[in-house]
Amino acid sequence: MDRKTRIAWMAVWAAQNHVRLELEGECGIGRECVGIIARNESYPNYDKYDKNIFVPEDAYHKHPCVAVLGHGEEAERQLFEWLRWFDDNGYTVEVSHVPREKWEHLGRFAYMLNKTEVAKMVQKEK
Repeated sequence: MDRKTRIAWMAVWAAQNHVRLELEGECGIGRECVGIIARNESYPNYDKYDKNIFVPEDAYHKHPCVAVLGHGEEAERQLFEWLRWFDDNGYTVEVSHVPREKWEHLGRFAYMLNKTEVAKMVQKEK
């Protein structure tokens, strides 16, 4: 599959999962990455303890989120393989609200920065 077709597939998958494809992103402290972005402007989390989840070689390693380090064709290819794996295994993006009692301790900034939601990869029930 060529690069253009992979990008088109990822964009459609992202739209179907209510996230957006980010091919010029950053994670951590200015590290270039590609990934998917939820409406709260964060990369969705995945369960790093689930040994069955495929994680590409250059996945961002400081936090278990759907982001691959780098820009360009190699990073995009790894993201494509990851999203295809999630799709083939029945995963979708779930966005949930963090209960007020859990974010109040962060102060007003949690609300102001739209960090009162959490996006994560979840496997749909079969």
